[in-house]
Amino acid sequence: MARGSREKQMPVAAATVRDRASGRSAAAPWGPTEIQRDYRTLLDRAKASPQEVLDSDGELLVIQVKGVADFQRRLLEQVAETGRFLAIYNEHRDSSPARWAMQTGYPWLAAFSPEEVGEFTEELVAYTFDAGQRGTLEQLEGNLRAWEATAGIYAQPDVLRALHAPVDLAKVVEVFPPSEGQVRAAQA
Repeated sequence: MARGSREKQMPVAAATVRDRASGRSAAAPWGPTEIQRDYRTLLDRAKASPQEVLDSDGELLVIQVKGVADFQRRLLEQVAETGRFLAIYNEHRDSSPARWAMQTGYPWLAAFSPEEVGEFTEELVAYTFDAGQRGTLEQLEGNLRAWEATAGIYAQPDVLRALHAPVDLAKVVEVFPPSEGQVRAAQA
């Protein structure tokens, strides 16, 4: 193993900051010619964190993983929708939701009482902030689907009556899954 001279050895901290082929700082935006020479490093870094690219016309662009960009776009849209809803809700909170719900992205709120809409509002804000922290909209979207499904049930008085009707436990029957033979017979 040969020894290197002191001048040729880079300190470890500087090596981690300047590890592009051009020797430029990792924090500086990538230039067009630098991308051509060292595109693999750019793409590898974009997988870990967004990378800024200075286009030849002076426009600053960002390269990042598509899934992250899609989530951020969808979260931004949801935050904007939540803000629009809150503005309308705050203006009309004392009146019946049936009078103003059509102005929001959640027109099915018309089926609920003002107290239920208040509960929805608290959950909407909490789930929206939670989505930003978790990096996923799954729970927020699931909560919105549950509220919408409940509104659909409220809109059908017959279904609502059936759900609220007393259950006669003597008529409850245990149901077993079909056997393999029954499944094959049904498929034939």
